Amino acid sequence: MRSTRRLPVSVGAAAGVVALTLAALGGCTADNADHGLVTESKSASVDDGTASPMPPGKYQTLPQPCVAVSSDELKKLIPGATDYAGKESLTYDTGRRVGCTWQGATSDGTTRKLSIDIERVVSYDPGMSDEEQAEKDFDQRAAAAAIQLMPTGTPGGTATTPPAPPNSPTAPTPNAEGPSASASGTATITGGGTATGTGSDGNSPDVRPRELGNLGDDAFINDVLKTPASPATSATGPRRDVTLVFRTANVVVSVTYTQSSPRGGGDPDSSDLQKDAQQVAGQLESRIEN
Repeated sequence: MRSTRRLPVSVGAAAGVVALTLAALGGCTADNADHGLVTESKSASVDDGTASPMPPGKYQTLPQPCVAVSSDELKKLIPGATDYAGKESLTYDTGRRVGCTWQGATSDGTTRKLSIDIERVVSYDPGMSDEEQAEKDFDQRAAAAAIQLMPTGTPGGTATTPPAPPNSPTAPTPNAEGPSASASGTATITGGGTATGTGSDGNSPDVRPRELGNLGDDAFINDVLKTPASPATSATGPRRDVTLVFRTANVVVSVTYTQSSPRGGGDPDSSDLQKDAQQVAGQLESRIEN
């Protein structure tokens, strides 16, 4: 009788042990499966955020900005400066962006300022290379300056000149270096006065805002003359800002050369300032490539 009563208990206990064992094994299996999925999900997430099938850009370092322009060139461009060491720009990552500024004034009251900015572009889009991102950034800067660029892949093509705004001289035709923005038009500037795009006649050098050739992979130059609202009472005279931007592979460089005339002075000359800005740009291109 006792043995007959004990048998069901033993079977039940064994069954319980088996059930518990299977449950434990099942739980471990589920946990491991879940853990594996999370790990894979994290790996996929990390890969999506950091891995890129595109190779890194051509340039991985940048030159020291305040020694990128020769001292002889600086003395010519910034006469009257008390210090040619330059003031380095404050950036959060000098491996990605650097810059420097020099300025000086002569005894007649003329002031000059040269600023350079060098940026190594990095793409965070897995489908876009660093160079493609740099080209996109360059195009955006050109658009902001109203520079009309020659379409890619159409060497020798003819670009359409933008129509001249009302009550302005006829817009000039593009030169051999590439299409240009309209050379006329004015805009209000901070503190009053006007900012006027420069132009040129058929007998003088072309100083219009325009695309440039023979400098990096892409380049343009912008030239803006700013005049005070009341020249007779203003503390300073006209100011001309010449900005040259060029791209070489995954690096975009900006050169800004400014000259301000003293009170009652004439307009700073476009031709000289543009020529000097291009000289600086040529030096920076060599520094980057070497």
